[in-house]
Amino acid sequence: MDNAELTQLMKRVADGDQVAFRGLSNALSQKIFAMAYRFLSGDRASAEDVTQDVLIKLWQYAPRWEAGGSVQAWVSRLTYNASMDVHRSRKNKSEEIPETLSVPETASDTVLQKEYKQVLLQAIKSLPDRQQEALLLTYFHDNSRREVASTMKTTEKAVEHLVARGLKALEKLIPSNLNGEKHVFAARSF
Repeated sequence: MDNAELTQLMKRVADGDQVAFRGLSNALSQKIFAMAYRFLSGDRASAEDVTQDVLIKLWQYAPRWEAGGSVQAWVSRLTYNASMDVHRSRKNKSEEIPETLSVPETASDTVLQKEYKQVLLQAIKSLPDRQQEALLLTYFHDNSRREVASTMKTTEKAVEHLVARGLKALEKLIPSNLNGEKHVFAARSF
């Protein structure tokens, strides 16, 4: 469903149309779940909770939504915020990023990728909030710079700078050589 169709549904939802809300939910729930699932490192139960929370907020905040922006960008922002609330509420906030990551040689690449993703997410959580948000919206949800700028209520150039500073900081935080393999932080690496 394109942005124009989502915008029309959102306007109807803002007027209290429950049928339009069901259509909007059907159109966006899988995308919300997928984004939350990635943000929460594959925690399915938490991703389902975030999805439900975001859909409730969509209904509640619909009358205050301002037409003209991207519905998907707004939903991305709600999903990001709800996912980060879950991260913040977890007890292991003070866990440090390991200097090296030991993975048995018999472990599959999938396990290595999962552990690398966890290290990456932990490193991202140590960045300033705006850099975290820019990186997660750009790379985890595949938003364009324009969509991220709209969501963050800033300019595309500012998003570009936030992403660049975040990537530079991550290069220092993440071990460059995990289990003998060179890992480069790239847009599609997670």
